[in-house]
Amino acid sequence: MLIHRQMRAALTATVLLAAALGLLPVTLRLLPLADAWPGVWLVLGVAPYPALLCAGAWYVRRAERNEGDVTAR
Repeated sequence: MLIHRQMRAALTATVLLAAALGLLPVTLRLLPLADAWPGVWLVLGVAPYPALLCAGAWYVRRAERNEGDVTAR
C-alpha cells in the first residue's frame, strides 16, 4: 500500500514537471514581447522557480504523510 501511494505521488510530481516542460515552448514564444513588455522577464525568469519549489514541497509532505499512515498501523 505504501508503494502504491508513493508511486502515485511520484507520478503526480512527474506530470507536473512534464507540464511545466511542455509549456516551455509557449513561454519562449513570449520572448519577442520582452522589448515591449518588461514583465515577460518576470514571468519567464522568476515565476517557474516558486512553482517548482511548491511542487517539490508538496511531494515531500505527501511522502511523509504516506509513511506516517503506514507506520501508524
